[in-house]
Amino acid sequence: MCTVSFLPAGDGFHLAMNRDEQLSRRAALPPRIAKCGAFRALYPHEWSGGTWIGVNAVGLTFALINWYSEPQRLRAGTVSRGEVIPALLGAATVADAEAHFGALPVASMNPFRLIVISRRERALCEWKSSGGNLEGTSFSWERRHWFSSGFDEAAANRVRALTCARASRLAPPASPAWLRDLHRSHHPSKGALSICMHRIDACTVSFTELSVTGSSATMSYHAGPACERGPRFVKALRLSRQIPCAAA
Repeated sequence: MCTVSFLPAGDGFHLAMNRDEQLSRRAALPPRIAKCGAFRALYPHEWSGGTWIGVNAVGLTFALINWYSEPQRLRAGTVSRGEVIPALLGAATVADAEAHFGALPVASMNPFRLIVISRRERALCEWKSSGGNLEGTSFSWERRHWFSSGFDEAAANRVRALTCARASRLAPPASPAWLRDLHRSHHPSKGALSICMHRIDACTVSFTELSVTGSSATMSYHAGPACERGPRFVKALRLSRQIPCAAA
């Protein structure tokens, strides 16, 4: 259960993500810089080390959402989807990331959708993985949104898409502030289908905002529902001007 929004910005982009989880799940840890292959990378993380969003020093960015429309595996014997992004953040290009992806035990993971963004290549892609099969789609470099929901994925996609369309009519979608307001939205009503999601047993547990522009990637992490005040952590990663030979 999540919402991801992509917004181009000059020579880079802004990315926003609401992470929706069960209230019983242990709170994640704020962003930190880690070494992934030849690159430094920035991402929030689970206590186990996995993550759902991250960027590396060449601006290659990933965001992962669950794919509930596909049959889910039993928990026993599954590999955490949180392992995907740290493994791919060592890649320099989309093609390089796809090669890294082939070495992951995705057949043992529940279905997921992975948003892949490369500022250097001006590439925006989505990879869908189910049962070890990978389906890739490329999109034009323009605003786009993705939604997932374990409650009712079809309804969530329909309602949240209408919310995004309404927000774009009310104000130009041209800034992180616009994304912030969108991800706080309870339109048409506060509940399971609103972008800022609230249920008795689950809610939006964090809001992550990433700006990859100029010579840096800046990640802002808000713990708790996007609509509420709470701890906010900001961390920046300096982007490399050149790709290390070992990663090229």
